[in-house]
Amino acid sequence: MKRMLPVLLIGAALLGYLVSYASKSSPQPILSGHFDDLSMIPSTNAQDSKNEVMPFGFNSPKEPPLAPDAPPVTYWNIDDIRKAHTDMAERAAKMVKEAGSGSSQSFGGGPVHVQTRNFSMFMLYRMYRDKPVLSLTKVDSVLDDAEQHAGAYDFYVFTGGSGEMILGGKIANRQNLKDKDGIIPGEYRGQPVVGGQTYKVKAGDWLLIPPDTPHQPKPDPGGFSYFIMKINVGVYPWSLIR
Repeated sequence: MKRMLPVLLIGAALLGYLVSYASKSSPQPILSGHFDDLSMIPSTNAQDSKNEVMPFGFNSPKEPPLAPDAPPVTYWNIDDIRKAHTDMAERAAKMVKEAGSGSSQSFGGGPVHVQTRNFSMFMLYRMYRDKPVLSLTKVDSVLDDAEQHAGAYDFYVFTGGSGEMILGGKIANRQNLKDKDGIIPGEYRGQPVVGGQTYKVKAGDWLLIPPDTPHQPKPDPGGFSYFIMKINVGVYPWSLIR
């Protein structure tokens, strides 16, 4: 028994040390900051230098660049934008008895021409008519057909003239848009709009039109022009967005 006493004492001392070490609370970061601006900034310990992991595979060699066709920095002068409105209005006035062309019956022009895989930007002009013409969907009307895009936001900045935009509701006589290649899924045209809300618009106003929202222009005499940005939501490829 006497021989085992030193061993027991050493064991008890070692056990006491381990219990004491385990019961110590781990060091906490010190909070410092200014209470007047309610900011509390925890101090941090130095870390070994490591390669930072970016979200969503950013710069991963297995992923394509996020914006492979990004346009360069581009500036448009407001004087050029106003001149574009005048030029488009003069050109449209010579075609007042025609329905317009393309997928929207509008008239394009001006200095803005951008197309990327995510968005496009351009300018359009809507003509005022006091006599009906045949619309894209074969309706005799003084108004262009309403449009509905399942795969894109439309963002407008009105650059000249004034009028109204009819938004929401449903398109009566709604039809799929067709071109030389056939039916275009997710693109609809027709009129009138039933149950929509009317907004007065003028140069300087902005308008955001969510995907799948019917919208129809109703220009005042003199028409109106607008810058438009189409933002592809990824439902359809660009070849199916008008």
